[in-house]
Amino acid sequence: MPQQSPLDISELLDRCINLFARSAVDIYLDAPDLVACCLVARSWVHPAQSWLFRAPTHTNPNLAFLSSVMEKFCAALLASPHLLQHVHLLRLDHSALRPHCLELLCRQSFTRLENLRIRVENDSQTAPTPDTFPRPSTLPALRHLSLDVIGPFSLLDSIVHQFPPTIEHLDLDCTAWDSQIPSDIASTTPLIQLKSARLNMWDDGDFTWFPPRPRSSYPFDFSQLKALAILYASSIDWSVIPTNSIEILDLHVRYENTAVDLTAFPMLRILRFGMDRSHIPRIVPETVSTITAQHRINTIIISIWSSPINQVEYGEVDSIISSIQTPTLPAVELEHGFDYPPDFARYFPKLIAKNSFRVVSYNFVRNRWQALVNQL
Repeated sequence: MPQQSPLDISELLDRCINLFARSAVDIYLDAPDLVACCLVARSWVHPAQSWLFRAPTHTNPNLAFLSSVMEKFCAALLASPHLLQHVHLLRLDHSALRPHCLELLCRQSFTRLENLRIRVENDSQTAPTPDTFPRPSTLPALRHLSLDVIGPFSLLDSIVHQFPPTIEHLDLDCTAWDSQIPSDIASTTPLIQLKSARLNMWDDGDFTWFPPRPRSSYPFDFSQLKALAILYASSIDWSVIPTNSIEILDLHVRYENTAVDLTAFPMLRILRFGMDRSHIPRIVPETVSTITAQHRINTIIISIWSSPINQVEYGEVDSIISSIQTPTLPAVELEHGFDYPPDFARYFPKLIAKNSFRVVSYNFVRNRWQALVNQL
């Protein structure tokens, strides 16, 4: 019996490939180590290609760079259509992709695509057409949808009706230049039942796109939502948001925000506050004060981006949280982006004494929302 080559031992192969395979969002077509792995042996081609084409894009914000990468990817698909099976994450930026490349990608059937990110602007050069969005039948495995939309609400409504009901996680950034809710759009597709939603609506500050909305013009079902993030809304009508099932609540707060009554969130496990400044708005202590003994909150996260620190404000939060009468005192995490952070511990002496406080650098929470959703 011929002796097996070490290059064909599956455990060794997987180990070598994984050494070069970083997280999917950082993989792109110019990864030289993975390209080299494809040339080692025939048995290495499929696993190396699987990582190389897992996310054929790049986090580089330079649109010219992204366009160049996607041109290479389209050329690779034309030469080797079997590469479609490897794609799990795809980014379609309408302002960066050339029309022929965008239409080619939208005609493909990505049978294993789980995460789709789309950025579209409604201007004369990049106005969307039906051919510039994937058809629902071509995305049977889609679970995560990220939309960055610049345009009127009618554009947003027309886009969301393009996707299949398999979506579970929605990440929406919408810069609307009007607040007019469009008329009903006839739809026979089933509702998209979401597990998580991250909503950043830059319009008049109101979340008018939330339910209740006419069934025919609103494709999402929030009734079983487990994770909700709301960014920078000046006013939120919580009466129209189903809260009974939410386990993770992430609020990026403004100074004018009013307190959130957490008694409406009986299943809440993780509460996070994000702030543009180091000063703590009143919404934070006032919201935390609504936690009752019936809650099972295990983590409260406070995220700050700048200095200076107001010791009085932090001392108030320290006192309120340390006196919470839940069965187990929530752990408090303070996220920061300081190169040389101050001594945060001295602002939270009561939580320190109860071993319920720690400091976390942004270097370790690069995408905290995604990390929280992964806990569901």
